[in-house]
Amino acid sequence: TTTKTNPSKTASNTKPCTIEDLNATLASIVAEVKKLPKYDLKRKSELHQKGFLLIPSLRQAYVDEYGGYEEKIQQITIESKKLKESLTEVNDKYKMSAAHVTSLTTQLDNVQQELKLKQEECHKLTQTVEKLNNEIQDHLKTIDEKDAEIRENETIRRKLHNEVQELKGNIRVYCRVRPLLNGEDNQGHDLPVIFDDQCDKNIRIQHDNTNESGRGKTTSEKFDFTFDKVFGPCSTQENVFFEISQLVQSALDGYNVCIFAYGQTGSGKTYTMEGCTNNNSKAGMIPRAVNQIFASAKELSTKGWKYDIEASFLEIYNETVRDLLASNSKKENIKYEIKLVKSGNGANRVTVSNAKIVKVESENQVCELLKTASRHRVTAATKCNEQSSRSHSVFRLNLIGSNEITGQHCEGTLNLVDLAGSERISVSGVTGDRLNEAKNINKSLSTLSKVILSLANKSLNSLRFATKVNNCHIGTATKKVK
Repeated sequence: TTTKTNPSKTASNTKPCTIEDLNATLASIVAEVKKLPKYDLKRKSELHQKGFLLIPSLRQAYVDEYGGYEEKIQQITIESKKLKESLTEVNDKYKMSAAHVTSLTTQLDNVQQELKLKQEECHKLTQTVEKLNNEIQDHLKTIDEKDAEIRENETIRRKLHNEVQELKGNIRVYCRVRPLLNGEDNQGHDLPVIFDDQCDKNIRIQHDNTNESGRGKTTSEKFDFTFDKVFGPCSTQENVFFEISQLVQSALDGYNVCIFAYGQTGSGKTYTMEGCTNNNSKAGMIPRAVNQIFASAKELSTKGWKYDIEASFLEIYNETVRDLLASNSKKENIKYEIKLVKSGNGANRVTVSNAKIVKVESENQVCELLKTASRHRVTAATKCNEQSSRSHSVFRLNLIGSNEITGQHCEGTLNLVDLAGSERISVSGVTGDRLNEAKNINKSLSTLSKVILSLANKSLNSLRFATKVNNCHIGTATKKVK
């Protein structure tokens, strides 16, 4: 039997709600068509008709479901375009970043390579530093050994230096002949001194005597003298100081040293001892000795020695001790007594009570003291000398040395004495106070020398005194060591 149905009504009666239902119905129709035999065309036509009737409903369902899809597609397209542009920009940035990263990577590789080289170099330098440190330690050890050797050699030097000084004589006498002064060369007299060209230790004095009772006959006497060294009229201050400089060094080594200038008035004693303050080449023994002491003390400081230097300057005027460094207002009613006291090491030491002792630390400070003393020293004019020193001056330096490394201590004294000039009162023509000064000067010099002969002239007596002193022997010098 065949049942006729209205496809439109069937389609209208069946109203799936969703696209899925419509698609399912359509799929069932297609499946049924496939199952029908080929000859059942009618049924196939009905099913096809039924399927076509579902298409509007399916279209409407799609419209209901996806009504604004074109706008959405357009919006999605715009957003997609923006995303593509952003992606392009990101890709460009990525490419740039990638290039930068590549560059940084290359730099990093270079830095790592350089770091590796630096580490290797640092390692080598570390090894070199360690090697140098070891060498430094070896050198420091060697330096310490050499320093100890130097200090030991310094001790040996002092001992040998003293032995040399003893071999040369603990008492030495030098003779210095000054040149003729202005006016003396116009008196028609030749220098009555004959020097030995073969030996600088000998000198001859030629003394002419006129016998008035024998028809004016002139006889000539010759006197020969021998000294440690003779300095002629052309000798310089430097030549003289060279000979005594080793004695100055002995004072630094802890010995008592005394250097004094002896001679008649006007013979150049003060010039020899003090010299010219405004001319370094003519500086005397005192400033040169001071210069050597400070220079040697500075040099010895590298060997551990430190020196305290004390200065004093006295004069003996008319048998009275006076302090040349004290101010005039403090000189009154001060009594100066010469005493022999025991020092810290048990040795005897000569001191003068109430004498001003100044601790000096530089040559300039000593020079100022010398200027002060020069202003205070007593001088006066005589027929023999326009500026005759009327007192004996004693410049004294106490040299107290200590070595913290070796524990050694020493104390030496350097006395630089400028004796007042001996003079014949009948020749100098002094009277009054000058006469008393001359008597006291001659008395003190006579006491000092004990060999000056009163029957001969003063020049000859001075030389005889020097020869007598030169033949003295006082034994071995002793070093004051604490």
